[in-house]
Amino acid sequence: MYGTDAYERRLLDADRRAALARIAGDRAERLAYLFCVTPRRPLLAGTHRWARDLPMRVTGGERGAGNSAPTADELDALVLLHMANLAEQASAGDGSPGRWLVRVRDLAELLLDGEAIVPPAFIAQLAVLSDADESRARIAYLEAVCEEREEARVDGLSLAAACCPVVPEPCVWLAFMSRRRGDHHAARSWASEARKRLAGLGTPWDKRLTFDRWLATIDTLEHSPNLDPTLPSRALTHPQALFEAVVPRGAHAHQASRAGATGVSVRPDPRAGRRRFYRYIEALADSAGSRAGAVYPDLEARPWHDASEFPIVGYLESNYPAIRDEILALDATRFHRESEHIDRTGDWDVVFLYERGRRRDEACRACPVTTHGIEAYPTMRTPGGLIYVSRMRPMTHITPHRGPTNLRLRCHLAIKVPTGDCAIRVGDETRRWREGRCLVFDDFLMHEAWNRTDEDRVVLIVDLWHPGLSDTEVMLLAALHNYTYLHAERLGRYWSANAAAARETQSGAA
Repeated sequence: MYGTDAYERRLLDADRRAALARIAGDRAERLAYLFCVTPRRPLLAGTHRWARDLPMRVTGGERGAGNSAPTADELDALVLLHMANLAEQASAGDGSPGRWLVRVRDLAELLLDGEAIVPPAFIAQLAVLSDADESRARIAYLEAVCEEREEARVDGLSLAAACCPVVPEPCVWLAFMSRRRGDHHAARSWASEARKRLAGLGTPWDKRLTFDRWLATIDTLEHSPNLDPTLPSRALTHPQALFEAVVPRGAHAHQASRAGATGVSVRPDPRAGRRRFYRYIEALADSAGSRAGAVYPDLEARPWHDASEFPIVGYLESNYPAIRDEILALDATRFHRESEHIDRTGDWDVVFLYERGRRRDEACRACPVTTHGIEAYPTMRTPGGLIYVSRMRPMTHITPHRGPTNLRLRCHLAIKVPTGDCAIRVGDETRRWREGRCLVFDDFLMHEAWNRTDEDRVVLIVDLWHPGLSDTEVMLLAALHNYTYLHAERLGRYWSANAAAARETQSGAA
């Protein structure tokens, strides 16, 4: 508004501050003025966290209290404004994705100790994103949308979506390609994931389309299964061509009415989801860490769910032969005893692919087809979930127990099932595994499993977000989980460094 140290052009002279304050309000005007006069380099270096004050640019037109030194909360707000500017403006010369996510994440660290400003929820999902990951995602995305070979295109887009868990555009393309193949379950899943990511980010990553046009494309892909499979290949090379091919002229203005007319269920109200999330946070605070605080409010609890309702099930079952071969080829040394405090007789061994938010790279590399599926679909890869191979040895009984949270459902893909008395009971209903097929159940309810045969039982276990959660809630919960993971990592490094310093001091004294 008044210009900055990096952008000298002014829309208004500083001597018109009073007029702007009458229109925008005193606080908004003051932040605009502070944004102008506060040098960005020391601000974005975090100098205001330790310095008494920052040198200000002189612009003229200063007025009374509006020119007082900024408070710590106001300086935090300026950092947030710089983050928003970067997110909104950063792109390559042609509008394609630029590199800015890691930079925004690093700036958000300046706000972690503040009281007035809460960083955007998506920041926590970038906790472990590296510069290399961001570059890999960008390159994979740009190459994939121009790739002529269908399989290579899917691989590149899936890699981009997995490397950078907040960007929506790879998911949009994957939804489009799924629709063309007639895989409507996968298309809806990818479109839903794209919607969640776009809402969380608040701005396009690929700025060759506007936010509204990306959203209209997602709406059409999610709600309309009637895309022409003979669409020209040019629709796969540029976002604008994709938009024009997918969204009928003018249709993006009427998405909601069309969805209702086609019988598509109304999506959960994001505001209602936020309110329920806040109730959950309040319950956590009031419960002082008790188990009652782990119960998310108003989620349906039933033992068994229809596996066909989950898009990942289609992937797992259709790729069962390759997944089975990968898992059965795992070296025996990768398995270790399952360590949770669950009573059992016999032996129960596991190999983790994702262990409470931590990706086990060696196991994932050994199982590329399996890993592709669990990273391409909206599985629970946060600290709230687990993804692993579970092996029950002969004559093993895992006694009744329950999982730690109702936020998730648990999917079992049966890899190897012996003939005989080998089954799982959830609630009052017992079911048996069938090789190559999935079972989905609520593991927050009491359940037990047994293998009373002379052979191993092997299943792949994949935790999924509860389908009763809205996209908004999943976004907020994932951010909460990843925020916790980030701080646990930092605390671990901090405590380790202190312990090492203490040992060094003690050895020096000796």
